[in-house]
Amino acid sequence: MSDLLTAERLDARAPELTRYYDVAALASAVAGLTSLAPLPSSVNAVLLTVFVLIGPGLAIVTWLRIPLAAAVAAVPVLGLSVVTAATTVLAWFYRWPATGLLLVMVLAVVASALRHRWQDTGAEPVRAVTVQQVSFRLSQWWYAARRNRPLILVAVALAAWVVVLFGLGSTAYSQFGLLFVGSGPGLVVCAVMMLGAFGWALRERAVGTAAVAVLGVIGVERLTPTLVTDVPIYGWTYKHLGVVDYIQQFQTLPPKGVDIYGEWPGFFTAFAWFGDITSVDMMSIAHWFAPVIHVLLAVVIAAIARLLGFGMRVALTAAMVAELANWVGQDYFSPQAVALVMALGVVALLVVSTEHRSAAYLSILVFAALVPTHQLTPYWLFGVTVALAVTRKIRPWWLPVPYFAILVTYLVPRLDIVAPYGLLSGFNPVDNAASNVTAVGTFGKIFTSAVCRSLSAGIILLAVVCAILLWRRKRSAWVGTVMAFSSFALLAGQSYGGEAIFRVYLYAVPGCAILIAPILVDALTVRFRSGVLRRVVPVGLASGLAYVTFAGLQGYFGLWSLVIGYQSQVTFAKDILANEKPPVTIMSLYPAGLPTRISADYIKFAVVDKDFDQPLLALPPAVLEGFPHGGQIEMLTADAAERDGDTYLVFNTQGTAAIRYYGYLPDGSVENFEDQMRSSPDWSVYAQDDNSTIFRYTGPRR
Repeated sequence: MSDLLTAERLDARAPELTRYYDVAALASAVAGLTSLAPLPSSVNAVLLTVFVLIGPGLAIVTWLRIPLAAAVAAVPVLGLSVVTAATTVLAWFYRWPATGLLLVMVLAVVASALRHRWQDTGAEPVRAVTVQQVSFRLSQWWYAARRNRPLILVAVALAAWVVVLFGLGSTAYSQFGLLFVGSGPGLVVCAVMMLGAFGWALRERAVGTAAVAVLGVIGVERLTPTLVTDVPIYGWTYKHLGVVDYIQQFQTLPPKGVDIYGEWPGFFTAFAWFGDITSVDMMSIAHWFAPVIHVLLAVVIAAIARLLGFGMRVALTAAMVAELANWVGQDYFSPQAVALVMALGVVALLVVSTEHRSAAYLSILVFAALVPTHQLTPYWLFGVTVALAVTRKIRPWWLPVPYFAILVTYLVPRLDIVAPYGLLSGFNPVDNAASNVTAVGTFGKIFTSAVCRSLSAGIILLAVVCAILLWRRKRSAWVGTVMAFSSFALLAGQSYGGEAIFRVYLYAVPGCAILIAPILVDALTVRFRSGVLRRVVPVGLASGLAYVTFAGLQGYFGLWSLVIGYQSQVTFAKDILANEKPPVTIMSLYPAGLPTRISADYIKFAVVDKDFDQPLLALPPAVLEGFPHGGQIEMLTADAAERDGDTYLVFNTQGTAAIRYYGYLPDGSVENFEDQMRSSPDWSVYAQDDNSTIFRYTGPRR
């Protein structure tokens, strides 16, 4: 109760706190302007990030009287929306004044802040803080920190994590993933320690320490890949880098028909603009992308929980549960990641729309920026909006109408582009929920799948139980319920290429976390009178939370040997794309390892042949029958001889690991096939290192 009262007092002070908005907006404008200075590109990237996530949003929010938590959620989302919308429109009209756009935004932020300060003459001026006051406050914080035992546990966990990182730089293949090789088990220990410190802080009502623990878990789970690899993980990350590179080089969108990215360009134009301003290597941005996205997700989820009337402890618990339960690897450099943050920001605005109509109108602008950013997320958000409007949880009641108009207006001209990917894949939810991976695979694959499914099912079922408990206690549950379960409606008509079930869970996690959080806080902080309950409940909670922590990590790192990337493969791919002339064919057994679409050069090959880099496993099963002794090498040789351009065949450690993991081919067949390639007089080694071997056809032409 005291936690809720503290939060209510903070909301009561919101009008008083808004006087700091102008100061923060002006500071962000300075950061944005400084990002144009001849500083190291990494420094410019940080400065521009500060401006985008603070400046434009504050320039708008400062004129609205919305709760503080709504402002916290809206500010970064509005910044993302302004940049994605502005850069998309400029690209559509074949204009690309990157520096000019930044200067316009900086001037708009400065004008808004100064105008607001001049108009708000009755506001108390922001008092200057002296050095003595800062020193006194720091000494108070330091004294409190030394007595803050949960914070000490967080520090110990962070120190242990640093030690664990040194044992993860070079790890051998494991069918069970990163947690089962080298110092990988230490990641689970560190995350569990962080979680223990979080629960301890909740009991001590140390909200600041609990927030630090949430950031600590994000570091252990999402920053680890950045720190132990040289290049981003996931092969599909590099497809997005190629699109961004094309926009940067040619200052226009990729040609129509090459792929679907150019029709939903918001993410790509925004980061192309970001790269043009800062001159930062976009691969570095992709490398650091995931932890930043998770911090934004934690902030927005916590803000939604606050807006639903829960206290700060519940809000932070919702952010923690969402972080632990999210094993779906959709946080890489992708439109999906940014779109989810923007969608949750819209939900935060919708929650306060009943009392603040301006928030509802503002949500339309964010939704309009979201639609050209991702293909699926706006439709889930539209479903959430309809459900809330029908049940009178948002105002005005007609808000879904402009949402629907934006969706239809954008989709109809692109139906011919979407049609080959399948607008509707059938109306069988069971079939649409099937994964795109049907192979049984190794025991490690079976184990990881079972862990992920148990975690997903457990979170969903627990959210159902918690929703019922909240309803019976007459506590706010409907918005969380809609967020948690509305995404299952997607399965009614779309499989999304076998990924629908993963997206359903991804969209469900924030709502499930908000439903689970208040019940979990009650369980963690209640004082049981019965001695039996005092012993049993803590042990049960600790065991359950420890399993959730392990399961989330296993789901995230279980495919480590398949998704890791290597700098040499990036170099090989760039060299081939830069030096070859179309047409060219770059084949591999499995689509992993060599990033064939990493640079803008991929467009010149994709224009000639969209499938220039199609893997062999994508061919009809009859072609691979009896592999590798079923005439496959003769077939590839004859095919290469008839082609006009060069043909490459790629072997790499990730592809071999994936084939072994999923059991696509008999054991040893990949190695046998590579030996056949080496002994063939028609193929020669183009490039080779410890992780890749690339063959090029050098035989006679027909």
